[in-house]
Amino acid sequence: MKRLTTTALLLVVAVASADAQACGEVMYRMGGALRYHAFVTKHPAQILVYSGSAAHQAASAEPEAFHHNLERAGHTVTMIDTPEALAKTLATHSYDVIIAYAVDLPAISSQLAHVNHEPTLIPVLQHSDENALREHYPLALNEDANVNQFLKTIEQTMKAHGT
Repeated sequence: MKRLTTTALLLVVAVASADAQACGEVMYRMGGALRYHAFVTKHPAQILVYSGSAAHQAASAEPEAFHHNLERAGHTVTMIDTPEALAKTLATHSYDVIIAYAVDLPAISSQLAHVNHEPTLIPVLQHSDENALREHYPLALNEDANVNQFLKTIEQTMKAHGT
């Protein structure tokens, strides 16, 4: 009788333990609510970051960190800083996205006339030109936008293009 009771008890414990979860497993299954996940893109893009005259005047520009964060997310990033390099780069390579300050857009637009595959422009608006260009460039971001806002905009753009 004692052996039968022990066997039945072990059977009940074994069946009940199949649904038991270790501490923290629930958080893991919910998407890692307690863990940090770096953003990794589902739609990698070829990105050209043009840091022309406006970027050189911006005191808060950290191009190396921005470049590193975009690449860490899974994008391929090329950074250039002169109109000559822009012309050469656009002539030799196709890009999905170009990120540049809004004041540098005329130089970029003139170069895009010679490109077969026109990339999406994500202008960086300085506070002085924000209202005037916001309607013309709906993807524009403010110069104080963080890298997550850029990553989200790039992701939405690439998803809309079906890549």
